[in-house]
Amino acid sequence: MKYIISYSSLLLLAAILFWGCAEIRDDITAPQEVKVHGKDALNANSDKFHSFLVKDEGIYNCQTCHAADYSGGITNISCSDGNCHPTIAVHQEGTKNPNSENFHGLYITNTDSFYECQSCHGPLWAGGVITPGCESCHKGIAVHTDGIKNPTSEDFHGNFIRVNGWDMDMCSQCHGEDYGGGLTSTTCLTCHRRENGPESCNTCHGNFSDPTQIAPPQGTSNETSTTAAAVGAHQLHLHGIAIAQNVACNECHIVPSEFKSEGHIDGTPRAELTFGAFTNLGPSQAYYDFDELTCQNTYCHGNFEYLASESQYPFAYTAEKMEGNNFSPIWNKVDGTQAACGTCHGEIDSNGQFISALPKGHYGDFSLTACATCHRGVVNENGEIIDPTKHINGQIDVFD
Repeated sequence: MKYIISYSSLLLLAAILFWGCAEIRDDITAPQEVKVHGKDALNANSDKFHSFLVKDEGIYNCQTCHAADYSGGITNISCSDGNCHPTIAVHQEGTKNPNSENFHGLYITNTDSFYECQSCHGPLWAGGVITPGCESCHKGIAVHTDGIKNPTSEDFHGNFIRVNGWDMDMCSQCHGEDYGGGLTSTTCLTCHRRENGPESCNTCHGNFSDPTQIAPPQGTSNETSTTAAAVGAHQLHLHGIAIAQNVACNECHIVPSEFKSEGHIDGTPRAELTFGAFTNLGPSQAYYDFDELTCQNTYCHGNFEYLASESQYPFAYTAEKMEGNNFSPIWNKVDGTQAACGTCHGEIDSNGQFISALPKGHYGDFSLTACATCHRGVVNENGEIIDPTKHINGQIDVFD
């Protein structure tokens, strides 16, 4: 009897449990969809598009299910399948480590394309559907837009480099130290053909199409007019002097031995002027007045003196010394008046018209045509310079 009661109790308990479990199964609610796998998760036009979750929470959340290399993981669905994210493989461990085989720069080199990065980082690589902007590391990445090779475009790479203080490191970090391709495989040397490539003088100032024209115009801020201080009389001094020898760059500037030489590219808004030995042949130190835009105390514009006591021809002196006018030419007034005969030695009137070529302390009251009597190797009977090497050359050429 006891066993019958126990058996009946067990049957009753089993029935109760069965009924209770059946009730629980009937009451189960459908589980919530995983956030990124809901409706419209793959619809780029929907606010449920999975990229917004990535943007908010980071791309590495995807690794939980799709594996560290996004090849599928427990889902067996690769993020690279179906041509969705063809570049996703660059986001592996070591993607930011230049010493890693997974370094993203190597991926770019192998695919020969920057533009695949745009699928996530946006058309300007500023963040796009994911927060990290490439410019956090690649300060120059914004130059890779439409118009990068077009000199007339505001997006021309030369404009970007100029605005950023001619920082060529932003170029070499991708194109290589020699600009031959580097990580990008795209060489700068196709256009920049001189020995130093983009670091050649005429990249920043001068004529880009003529490597012999390294002085402005144009200036480093695209100045082209001679009235601009950056342009002024550069070309006239270097290539256009008819009455004397042309002036070399190092007579006014310390010429850098390379692009990154100390003092070449710095934070100052203008070029430094350090006059050379020839320019400083006069009795007082030559300098440039940045406020007045004038050259001061330069030998070549009349800062000279010769003592009668040291001359082979003291009879030509009417004073203890013969001296020039120490004229201060205006650098950006390139109209022929700043080096006219009579400005450096001799006399001109208030209208700039020639009166005499005789230096102060010189004997006589001769006309210009009489200069050839003693300086016959320098000037002819018409008062014209016939040998520029003997005029403004640091010495007096007499009777030769």
